Amino acid sequence: MRIFVTGGTGLIGSALVRRLIAEGDDVTLLIREGANRIRLAGLEAQLREYGGDIRDDAAVASAVRQANPEVVFHLASTPFNPPTISSQTHLETIVQGTMNLVEALKGRLNVRVVAAGSAAAYGSGSRLREDAPLRPGTVLGAAKAAASLILQMAARLYQLQTRELRLFMPYGPAEHPSRLIPHTIASALEGRQIRMTEGRQQRDVVFLDDVVEAFCLAATKPVAAGSVFNIGSGVGTPVRTLVARIMDLMGHPVTPLIGALPTRSDEIMEMSADISAAKTHLSWEPRTSLDEGLRRTIAWWMEQHTADSTQQTAHR
Repeated sequence: MRIFVTGGTGLIGSALVRRLIAEGDDVTLLIREGANRIRLAGLEAQLREYGGDIRDDAAVASAVRQANPEVVFHLASTPFNPPTISSQTHLETIVQGTMNLVEALKGRLNVRVVAAGSAAAYGSGSRLREDAPLRPGTVLGAAKAAASLILQMAARLYQLQTRELRLFMPYGPAEHPSRLIPHTIASALEGRQIRMTEGRQQRDVVFLDDVVEAFCLAATKPVAAGSVFNIGSGVGTPVRTLVARIMDLMGHPVTPLIGALPTRSDEIMEMSADISAAKTHLSWEPRTSLDEGLRRTIAWWMEQHTADSTQQTAHR
């Protein structure tokens, strides 16, 4: 199958690309100049790459023409955490980028388009359904909400076969070390203090492999154009519980300093998904338990830590 992917160097995009390649698909990536390809290591000979930025409408249109896809996976986005990313960058990448892709796909009525949305579009809430009001509390969340509306507009006005997966908190091997779970694991491995808030904010975490499966199902199931599906575990877990469980699985190498940091005024305190729609229409639900997902993530970080230590020893 001919597949076009944006955001293929990210955590989810790269894992999805690996699966598509393993299944024998013909994969073309849109990759901007300077993008970090580390997660795609070893796949270079099996991929087609088109150099271009999702914010560049001409580049996106040209890439789509060359790829001539049957399926499009749209994961190009900005990271959630870094405060150095400007509001303009969020809006240009997420909103304008989505519009550029939609315009490039006009007339391709049989192409299935699966886009990565975000629970940030909802703001705070428990057991959120897809028809919950969009009340984002961040610029990124507002951008994701706008992109969601663009996708739904494209389904109605352009008759494009769009479907959006609203991701809650994916995690797994190779996640950026600034994120909660990898930061906690890496700090413990290095014996660094883990300074945190009271940790009462709840997050709905879902393992990477389960998220990739959701994308694959969304591309193949006969669902209505413009559909939206929440992808999470369906359970909100307090951050302090996540950190405590990681410490349990690692043998308590350090003691987290709970309450050492203030809780941000704009912190989302509750976030969990109702995943009934994904179960019903995609035949999807997470298969990986929290403990299994954390064990696999810890094992990956331990391998990286061992490799780094070996390299440092060799260069002494």
